[in-house]
Amino acid sequence: LLEREPNNPPKNAVRVIRRSAEHLSNLVEGLLDISKIESGRLRLNRDRVRFGEFLEQIVDMFRLQAAAKGIGFHYHRPAQLPAWIRTDEKRLRQILINLLSNAIKFTDRGEASLTVRYASSQLAEFEVADTGMGIREEDLEDVFKPFERGGMPGAKMQPGSGLGLAITRVIVQIMGGEIVLRSTPGQGSRFVVKLMLGAAQDDHDAAEARRRIRGYRG
Repeated sequence: LLEREPNNPPKNAVRVIRRSAEHLSNLVEGLLDISKIESGRLRLNRDRVRFGEFLEQIVDMFRLQAAAKGIGFHYHRPAQLPAWIRTDEKRLRQILINLLSNAIKFTDRGEASLTVRYASSQLAEFEVADTGMGIREEDLEDVFKPFERGGMPGAKMQPGSGLGLAITRVIVQIMGGEIVLRSTPGQGSRFVVKLMLGAAQDDHDAAEARRRIRGYRG
């Protein structure tokens, strides 16, 4: 359409192009992850992650998305969290983004939430809940299969590649954790991910603080 009518572009044409490109990119990345998993080539890193800031970055992203959709977003965390943890930062981010994006995507009214708990000094729990359309009991296992969306009305109409939950469960398992899903059709869903995320040593905190960018010079 832009080629045929360069002087009178259709409304929202650029937005459609961007969303289509994002969908294609997500699909390609998802297929690459599935390929790595099936071939046993998915490797985990042991990154040193500043835990509180890591969570805040993700929460800020989805708080904006929820506000744009007109639903609430809540974040709950214990008063004390490890300052640093050892984990694969990319994969932990991927797990939380997949779950939170689904929570907002499938919720038209109400709210979505992220709750972080530490059941012990090592075991972290991430609970992602929503008040969306929910998932039928017979679909609770199927939604973890590639390209499956479940049988709730409107589920298949939502954008996305249908690979997020399949990839999420396998990554959680590779990281030595577990993911549990509970859902009631018409009332919402609740995903709980449990991972061993022990605190990292703080011996690099001073050096990290010295390296932190505080302003401009020159």
